[in-house]
Amino acid sequence: MIPLPANLVQAILAIHISMEMEELYSALGVYLNKLFGIHQFSCFLYNNDSHCYSLDYSTRIETSYWDEIAYNVEEAPFTALFGNEPLPFPTPLLWFDGRYDMYWAKKLIHEHETAAAIVFHEFPENMEEDTISLNFLLNHFTAAMVRTTIYCEMRNTKEEQATRLDLINEMGTMVGSKSLEAVLATLMGMALRIMHAEVGSILLYNGKGELTTEVEWGLKEECIKSLHFQDENKISYLEKISSMKDVFFEKDLSSNNQLSLDDTQHQINSIASFPLYTPYKNYGLLNVVNIDINTIVDEQEIDTLRTISQLAATTIENYQLHNQLSGSKS
Repeated sequence: MIPLPANLVQAILAIHISMEMEELYSALGVYLNKLFGIHQFSCFLYNNDSHCYSLDYSTRIETSYWDEIAYNVEEAPFTALFGNEPLPFPTPLLWFDGRYDMYWAKKLIHEHETAAAIVFHEFPENMEEDTISLNFLLNHFTAAMVRTTIYCEMRNTKEEQATRLDLINEMGTMVGSKSLEAVLATLMGMALRIMHAEVGSILLYNGKGELTTEVEWGLKEECIKSLHFQDENKISYLEKISSMKDVFFEKDLSSNNQLSLDDTQHQINSIASFPLYTPYKNYGLLNVVNIDINTIVDEQEIDTLRTISQLAATTIENYQLHNQLSGSKS
């Protein structure tokens, strides 16, 4: 067995001890420069579900473009360079007014699946001599990249779970609160944070059994009350959903033929409503509208807010019972 050059061994060690993607790309950049004289390169991650390449890192392309540059596998301009020798004259990668010349590209494969693509934006002068070492380095980089991605996803999942538990615990500590206003404000803030929205309201039943707004954060009462189900009786959205014990979530209201909004001065693009109830009584409804279209609300977030809403309903119940007892004593 031919021993590996010391500088290549150092490069592999530096890559495998990296636990963050930024560290990993930094280590790759350092040793592409030291070993092969390459300063300008880009890395595109591949999504095997959507079959798309998206730019994740580049020393050539401006950072502000990274989140925007993505290609279907059939349209990616660098795939034509896979398996070929470096180009003496570059082919362009064009993005708006920017031109980023490409001289060489390689598909990075991990366990028979495409993981990414690396693109050189300058000509690799000694490619014939360095091919074996470069491929060796990139193979280790690919394995480290997959491992680091999985690690970061697992860590993020744990952090998200911890955050959700913290929110539930925070509402749990308020169950005995004597300040209903503080409880509702906390609930509204949590709801907007969890659902990635900026507008919402909380409506509670008054003594006459009517829903009235207790908290209004950008969602006018006349707007939400003008939303109804399209049937013979034009049933009020608020009355129907608040009487149920199920969460209602519609990400695209325009595609829902069952709902209609009569208010022409305001617009509701999406809505999520959480009934506030205990085993004994329905107390009202928490509404969040116009959720950020660029975010995906998953089932765990829905379940978290459902739990928090039920804790808040218990707090409302305790508050009302306390007031009733205080009134009867006086």
